[in-house]
Amino acid sequence: MLHGVFDRLPFTRLKGFIWLTLMLLLIAVLLGKWSQLNKRLEETKVKLTVSNFYNNAVSLRNLWELNDKPNYMTVNNIDLSFTTLGWPIVIESKQINCDKMWFLLSGDQETSPYITLSNKKTVNSTVYNSCEYQIIDGKGLELSYENETIHVDGFLTQVTL
Repeated sequence: MLHGVFDRLPFTRLKGFIWLTLMLLLIAVLLGKWSQLNKRLEETKVKLTVSNFYNNAVSLRNLWELNDKPNYMTVNNIDLSFTTLGWPIVIESKQINCDKMWFLLSGDQETSPYITLSNKKTVNSTVYNSCEYQIIDGKGLELSYENETIHVDGFLTQVTL
């Protein structure tokens, strides 16, 4: 009778090893799918932010039209002016204030979720600088003005070292 008990022990170990292998394989597959999903979510976040920027700029331009095209306006405690074509712009010390433009156009009432901000003079405009917001590692958007028209462009480049 004891002899039958010892015969089942190798089978039980084999069954446990198979279950462990299957569980580890399942975890590996799920981790791979998670990283793919996370990458797509990051890209979607950038695209939605670009869309919010543009839609909020259009809303402010419409407000400019409805208010008989004023030179200045205060929105959310931000003093802003308009280009000759009616696009909103926050100018301080002859430069676009990128932080206030983020607050105004992103619709984000809390802390800014961008990682870094760069402010540079562009070849597109001799009058205005541009703002680049890096939202997620290597992904972000650029706010610029060309011919008195606002441009909001997303970039989804991934820098690899």
